[in-house]
Amino acid sequence: MSKLYMFSTTHCTKCPEVKKALSVKDIEVEYIDAEETPELAMRYMIMSVPSIVEVSEDEVKTYWGQQQCLAFVNTL
Repeated sequence: MSKLYMFSTTHCTKCPEVKKALSVKDIEVEYIDAEETPELAMRYMIMSVPSIVEVSEDEVKTYWGQQQCLAFVNTL
């Protein structure tokens, strides 16, 4: 089973739409403020928000920006 992280910031204008899509689908995700937890953002090389990181046993996949994040959420 994979773990999902969504990186955002308080001032991100595109993050709420991605959060809403995750909420509507009732997907278990850990929300992380990239500015409050920079060490975790650096670990996953988060350079922009919104970003979703999917961590499974054998790989890490990152979805950058609103369009990629929403496309990924729609596959769940």
